Amino acid sequence: MKKEEIQEKSRFENEAMDEREHKIDDDSIYNGMLGILVVVFLYLFFKMFTDQPVTDMVSILTANLTVVSFYKYKKIPKKIFFLINTIVGAIATVGFMTAYVIGVIAS
Repeated sequence: MKKEEIQEKSRFENEAMDEREHKIDDDSIYNGMLGILVVVFLYLFFKMFTDQPVTDMVSILTANLTVVSFYKYKKIPKKIFFLINTIVGAIATVGFMTAYVIGVIAS
């Protein structure tokens, strides 16, 4: 690819937002996820102290980690660690979801 083609492609990809706006967008998503994490932990602690099943909240956390790892692996396929995290996270998520559903049905 020639230098001019690369520059044109970059201009097209960054037409809607510049680098600073991309950084702000990425940071806002990250901070939003942190907010969700805090709320999930609050619900998790509440459910633990009120003797309710917590596997639903844990499955939300593992699902989030699974999606993040999968996205990173798709962007950086050389990092097998992200693929391993994706597989383990997916198994854990399905396991926690299954445990929650069985626990609700059984009670």
